[in-house]
Amino acid sequence: MKSVVGVVAWVLVGIVIGWAARPVIYPAITSVIYERKGNVIDGAAGDLALLSQQGSSTYQTAYPDTSRTIDTVGIAPSILIPSILQLIERQKVKQTLDVLQKNTMYLTDHEDLDLAFQNNLHQLHGQQNWRILSQWVREFLVAGYTDSILYNMEASITLHQGDLLAAIHSLFLAKYYGETEIESANIQTDIENLVIDMMNQYRGNSASIGRQLALSVMQVAMEKQPENPLFGLEISVLYADSGDTSLAIETLNFIPYSEKYQDAVVALKARLLSELNNTEQVTTAIPLKQVGNHFHVTAIINQERTLDLLIDTGATTTALARDTISMLKAVDILGTKEGSVAISTANGAAEVDYYRANLFAIGEFAVENFELLEVEMGGSETLDGLLGMNFLSLFEFEIDQTNRQLFLTPKVN
Repeated sequence: MKSVVGVVAWVLVGIVIGWAARPVIYPAITSVIYERKGNVIDGAAGDLALLSQQGSSTYQTAYPDTSRTIDTVGIAPSILIPSILQLIERQKVKQTLDVLQKNTMYLTDHEDLDLAFQNNLHQLHGQQNWRILSQWVREFLVAGYTDSILYNMEASITLHQGDLLAAIHSLFLAKYYGETEIESANIQTDIENLVIDMMNQYRGNSASIGRQLALSVMQVAMEKQPENPLFGLEISVLYADSGDTSLAIETLNFIPYSEKYQDAVVALKARLLSELNNTEQVTTAIPLKQVGNHFHVTAIINQERTLDLLIDTGATTTALARDTISMLKAVDILGTKEGSVAISTANGAAEVDYYRANLFAIGEFAVENFELLEVEMGGSETLDGLLGMNFLSLFEFEIDQTNRQLFLTPKVN
């Protein structure tokens, strides 16, 4: 009888000890059981088993690759993060997204998660594992994520597939969602490199880069950044190659001044103007100096003295200031006056003296026996005179105010 009572007493003691120790023993046993049954949830069975003890039971997260359903809703992020990191490491795309969404967790709110996510994408990109990388990008973009890195990776994927149009769209989205100036600058470089590589292939007559594809890509680039000189230059090339020389020149006219691309812009514009004028004469670009809203050009008289002249398309004849005339006469560059002529000025009609220069030149173009008027310049101390139509009318000319250039193409006689 005493032995029976003793056994019962020990059983009761065991039950009490077991009940008291259940928070420690149960998760460990559960973890072992699930591991042995092959029910490990993405390498985090122990953690998620613990989560099932601590979390809310509002609803559960069901994973396709397991027969077990684990509740993760309402669990503190600090507890969830180790499991999510393992999901990312094991390339469990849908499961990672599922846990994040059901717990309203955002990658950018958790530095370690965000870093692991980005490093994973960069690693897949470096390995050129396009299949898995595409899964991450597609699933997260469809879910509404707008992280710059996702669009950047999407651009790499579509570029690998040869879809340049989709790639440049994605790169502009990546730049739009970039969070730092450095990030945006790097993406801008990627955009411009895409354009440069494409146009190099186009110029090399690549079978994969036709004019229409290149034009479509450049139209997107121009729509996003109409003032980018590289884009304006390259789309002008394509317009010209398509036979629309006028549109090509018009586009070049709107390109802002850029030291990096200036020579290429001027050279292309000069060539196109020559083609448009249907003449074998070469169009020359003469540099201008801008003073306020006016443009000055340098002229040379009798191959000896330079003159600073304001371009005045409203002036019939080129005119020099009285002080300039006196200076030229003093050094025997300009002869005596040849007569007087009546002109119209802002103050009414006036009679002024006129002279003739043996040689008057701007750039490579020189005119012999060139008529010059002597006028009052209104107190301007630096300006030598006005360049009028008796010189400009000898040419097909155009003033490019943006790039500060005077284009001259000799007229065919």
